[in-house]
Amino acid sequence: MKRCKIILVVGSSIDGKISPGKGISSKNFGEQIQEEVSLELHKLRSKVEGILTSSSTVLSDNPSLTVRSVPIKKRPYRIIIDRLGKIPKNSKVLNNEAKTIILTSKQGKLKFKKVPTNVKIIICKTKGKKLDLNDALKQLKKEGINNLLIEGGGTINYSLFSLNLIDEMVVFIFPFIIGGKDTPTIVDGQKPFYDSFKKMKLKHVKKIRGCLINIYKNG
Repeated sequence: MKRCKIILVVGSSIDGKISPGKGISSKNFGEQIQEEVSLELHKLRSKVEGILTSSSTVLSDNPSLTVRSVPIKKRPYRIIIDRLGKIPKNSKVLNNEAKTIILTSKQGKLKFKKVPTNVKIIICKTKGKKLDLNDALKQLKKEGINNLLIEGGGTINYSLFSLNLIDEMVVFIFPFIIGGKDTPTIVDGQKPFYDSFKKMKLKHVKKIRGCLINIYKNG
């Protein structure tokens, strides 16, 4: 495989919502998650070389993207898709807790004139107003990242499914309903995958404290 293996991990309510509302941090959502369930996420993080999210997630949630409460031999890279260089200089993903890779464009590179020594900037090809994800994943493979965990929002998830880039999917389903017509879902996008549904094969189900963890393979 010329690109790294992609494992998409998402946490959702029973009705498929991934945050309490558009523009609201998913940390409010996470406050209701049991510690044992959170530990499962960190176990997943500990098994990959990189953890990727979007600049939008960094702006709304300011995540650390580190492994906690689980022993590891090597910390995975924190990887941010940031085409325009939007993330603030005080973002947690830029601290010295782990190494960070920022995937950006030539335009975005201009915003990162000074970065910490643990941060690497990689310029990727672009397609319209988006980074070329195929090119980005190939470049990550060159950096020695063979297994990549993606913790993004509905927009980037839609792009990944559109390009058939998801190899495995882990869905944490929490026992509550959020509702709302415009509330972000696991996969958002302007057009549904009607007539060409993205099929996944359910491989395993695990239950922890009322939370279902479904593991799917690309069908």
